[in-house]
Amino acid sequence: MAPVRLGGWVAATALLQACGSCPPCEHKTAKAETCSADTAGSATPEPPPAPSASAAGPAPSAPPPAPAPSAPAATPAPEPPPGPGGSLPEVKVAAVGLHIGGGPNDDATKAPYLRAIEKRFDEFRACYAKVDDPVKGGTFGVDLHIGRDGGRAQVKQPRTGMKGNGFRECVIKAFEQAEFEKPKKGPTVISYSIKFTLG
Repeated sequence: MAPVRLGGWVAATALLQACGSCPPCEHKTAKAETCSADTAGSATPEPPPAPSASAAGPAPSAPPPAPAPSAPAATPAPEPPPGPGGSLPEVKVAAVGLHIGGGPNDDATKAPYLRAIEKRFDEFRACYAKVDDPVKGGTFGVDLHIGRDGGRAQVKQPRTGMKGNGFRECVIKAFEQAEFEKPKKGPTVISYSIKFTLG
């Protein structure tokens, strides 16, 4: 009975050794290698390298710079707006009345007073730009109190129908700048009027 059991053990051992080198095991190993190769082949392929500058050809040249804009021509200063009636002609100023208080009122006696005031005519014309209705024209009268030694007079009783912001003050200031000669009869009061017209 013992030899039979020994023989069975020997037979089992031989069978195990035979299985260790059997073809099915080799087939399994080959299959695993094949699967590994398939898995590696299904991975996401890397993108091809970018072509080099020499292969892509020369880079396009940059467009030429735009020419610098020329300096704009100088804009002329705007002309002053015309009056209500359009472009105004030259403003004229003239004496329309002179009366010397206590006389005499001859031309020779009036002449020094007229000359002193006529020197302010340019200032009167400049004041005319302040009137509200430059087309209409008008008159401006004052009383001038001249001291014993002459010089600048005190302006009294300004009178005019002409309207305008600052016009009245401008004309009075021009009268105040007049320089008179020494009156022959001491302190003198004269009444004087000027007229504005358009030439």
